[in-house]
Amino acid sequence: MFKVEIDFAPMYECINSLNAFLGKQNHNAMDAGKLWVREVQDGFAPRTLQRMKELVTASGDFSLLPFIWTCPGERTVNGFLDWFAALGAGELYETAGRFGQTVPSTLPELRDVAVDILREWNQGYFSSIDPAILTGLQQEAEARRGSLSGGNDAEVFEQATAGMRLYPSEQLKQVILIPQYHARPLVTSVFYDEFVFTAYSCDVLPPEAGRPAPALLRLTRALSDETRLYILRLLSGKQLNFTEIVKAVGLSKSTIHYHLIALRAAGLIIVHSSGKSISYSLRLEALDGLPQQMAAYLQS
Repeated sequence: MFKVEIDFAPMYECINSLNAFLGKQNHNAMDAGKLWVREVQDGFAPRTLQRMKELVTASGDFSLLPFIWTCPGERTVNGFLDWFAALGAGELYETAGRFGQTVPSTLPELRDVAVDILREWNQGYFSSIDPAILTGLQQEAEARRGSLSGGNDAEVFEQATAGMRLYPSEQLKQVILIPQYHARPLVTSVFYDEFVFTAYSCDVLPPEAGRPAPALLRLTRALSDETRLYILRLLSGKQLNFTEIVKAVGLSKSTIHYHLIALRAAGLIIVHSSGKSISYSLRLEALDGLPQQMAAYLQS
């Protein structure tokens, strides 16, 4: 059985914010959306933006999350980057190898470029975000950590991710749950042989006065579409994989992908993850308390 650890440090959110900014394929699905991307983009020179894109291409599937988790010192942005920049080539390869990462042959050079880009990202954007975001994420991590009571690791993982169900395997030993804000409502995971790093969505800032809470808005939006309701009916009482859903609904893969993101964001489906196998089923408990939530909002 795998163990769950809840971890948070500002460096995690710095990485998550940069990935959210550069992940063009996810911009339409993010709460922040393309408007946030355009606003942030205006703060950087075109050459810097190009270097960011080149770094993503060069790094491939390589992730800094294991390095942040293993960093022994201060994990603020500058604290982590100072430590990371000082690592020798042997230490870089040793840490990457511990997690079974696919390591680029130019890892030291790639590290140097990544440090420069992350310092520019911090200076141009991340250092000026609302401090309440980092405070809220830290508080979320502490509260979620307190819900671990020995033996309920899988349940805590599913609750935090609003329906992602991870199954034990002989290899999987450790799951690191990281609260994130910038890519809301997306949940992203990086899988290694013995480790999984999962960044889960947290609404740590209150909505504007008179506006609905993001969770209520996602739920009502998810239920307002005919195709999404049909998908939920298909998943009632059974598990289907992505190909089966596409075939049953009769729409394009990209359209079904978009609908599944909306349903996942609302917590209406369970994502069954076992190795590389992914399937989906209905998660009715997401509807618990919906009438009370609506009444509370309308009467507030």
